[in-house]
Amino acid sequence: MTWQNPLQECTLVAGVRSEVTPFVFRDRLYRLENFVRFHDFPGTTPEYRFHEDGFRIRDVAGDRIISIPLLNHYFATAFPWEGRVYVFAGDYGEDLPWWHIRRTVMISSDDLITWTKPQVVLEADPDERLFNYAVCHARGKFYLLYETDDQRWPPPFTLRFCVSDDLLHWQKLGPEYLYGQGKYTGGPALYFDEIEDWFYCLYLEDLGHGWETRVTRSRDLRTWHDAPPDRPVVTFDPQREIDPATWPGVKEASASDLELCEFHGNTVAYWINGDQQGAMVEYTGTIDGPLVKFLRAFFA
Repeated sequence: MTWQNPLQECTLVAGVRSEVTPFVFRDRLYRLENFVRFHDFPGTTPEYRFHEDGFRIRDVAGDRIISIPLLNHYFATAFPWEGRVYVFAGDYGEDLPWWHIRRTVMISSDDLITWTKPQVVLEADPDERLFNYAVCHARGKFYLLYETDDQRWPPPFTLRFCVSDDLLHWQKLGPEYLYGQGKYTGGPALYFDEIEDWFYCLYLEDLGHGWETRVTRSRDLRTWHDAPPDRPVVTFDPQREIDPATWPGVKEASASDLELCEFHGNTVAYWINGDQQGAMVEYTGTIDGPLVKFLRAFFA
């Protein structure tokens, strides 16, 4: 029997062109949407007015922005837990170049409107910058995945892990807890299957001619088992233009930053198709059944 990806259909998300985290809070579906200011100024480059980058919270059903918690921050991700939503984001700082993120902050809210003050939860090592984040709960603790460019583990991005009891105080796990040594790994997400006791990690694979999102899994965050290479979770269409009205003639070369959540028994997915050079659009899709069932399918 030929293997088939459970994610078969996708829809373009208007007005969103950066990393998204879908999450459920009080039985409603929301999106955390990162945004970059250069998209508002055609012809500029991604670092243009980057201190005005930030993230917002959107009620999906009502298509309504609830709040814009922080500017001058990026790579934000949302994690709902016991009546609060926790957001982890990279702080641009004041005197640093674009994307030279040296610390990670956490804010939280019980209504998505009023947020706590940012608290620093992670500091970069001397020779690294911080990028994307992901958080999950497993075995009675919280785990934070972060993307580093520390050249101890080239090429450019490697995934490292932290553990916490309270979402505020985090302990970096040792250098044996890594994923991505010897290959490109960007745009990650992290989930845990409580029934079968697996961590699942989504990541970006460099194909040489483009990038697609794949999945790997581990029981201990040290030894990893990749899904077969012919089973990408999302991929790109090199013949499809990204957005002809905005970037005429620019075609897809990447499918990245996939994030998932479970809503009313089904799995909701959001991801970016683009060229890894600033041109991008957001897609969404819904898969029948629970999130872990979807992830298990790539190892069936």
